[in-house]
Amino acid sequence: MHLRTFFLLLATCVLMPLWAHPHIFIDVKINATREKVTITWLFDAMTSAMLMGDYDKNKDKILDASEVAFIEKDHFKPLADYSFFMRSFNGKEEKEIKKTESFHAVIDKKRLVYTFSLPAMTLKNYELRFFDPEMYVAMILKKEALVCSKEFTCKAQGYDADFYYGYKASIAQ
Repeated sequence: MHLRTFFLLLATCVLMPLWAHPHIFIDVKINATREKVTITWLFDAMTSAMLMGDYDKNKDKILDASEVAFIEKDHFKPLADYSFFMRSFNGKEEKEIKKTESFHAVIDKKRLVYTFSLPAMTLKNYELRFFDPEMYVAMILKKEALVCSKEFTCKAQGYDADFYYGYKASIAQ
C-alpha cells in the first residue's frame, strides 16, 4: 500500500508542471521610436483588483505620487529578477532586460496600467520577446498594440494556448 502511495505522489509531482497555466494576464502595448521604446502593461481585472487593494492605500481609485513610488519599489522593480518577463534579441543572442526608465502607474477603468520605457536600442534590427518561462504570467501582444515611428518596420507575432503564451515584437530600421 505504501509503495502505491509513493508512486502516486511521485507521478503527481512529475506531471504537475504539465498542468501549469498563467494566473496573471497582461496586455502589452509598445511604442517604438528612435529615442526610446515605451511599454504599457494593462493588467487583467482580477490582478488589478488585488494589486489596487494593496497599493491604493487611501482607496480613492487614483494613484497619487507616493502610491506610484511604492508600487515601483515594491512590485515593479523586483521584476528585474525576471527580466520584466521580456528579453531583447539581436539576431544572435537573447539578453535580459535589467533597466527601465520613466515608470508610471494609473488606474484606468478599474484596471491597473504600468507604463515604462527602455533605453533606446542602438541596433537597426531587434526583437523584444515577451514570456514567462514559469508560465505564471501571460504577456499578450496583439498586432494593433505595436506602434512604431515611420523609420521603423514592426511586426508582432505570438503564440496563445491555454497553458502557454509567448509573443515577440520585431523592430527593423
